[in-house]
Amino acid sequence: MNFEKKIKELNIILPEAKPPVGSYVATKKTGNLLFISGQISIGSDGKLIKGKLGKDLAVEDGYKAAERCALSIVAQVKKACGGDLSRIKECVKLTGFVNSTEDFTD
Repeated sequence: MNFEKKIKELNIILPEAKPPVGSYVATKKTGNLLFISGQISIGSDGKLIKGKLGKDLAVEDGYKAAERCALSIVAQVKKACGGDLSRIKECVKLTGFVNSTEDFTD
């Protein structure tokens, strides 16, 4: 599959792969494995998406925040692979966290 072609076909614009804010690395290659550090939700306007689902954010806002996180992950992968997403053969593990109220069930 041509990932670049598919990204363009879906009208997806990848954000800039941001450097880490804390004392950690954004990516780490070990052998033929690539590890990506945790990514946060940054809107297309460059602002941090804040709030809890069920209190400050509607479900649609949560979807958007998750989408922005996913795009950041792909941007970090692309940067770590020298711009060539075809170097990725499979995803072994992907962990996601949702900031929500205790009673949020959607």
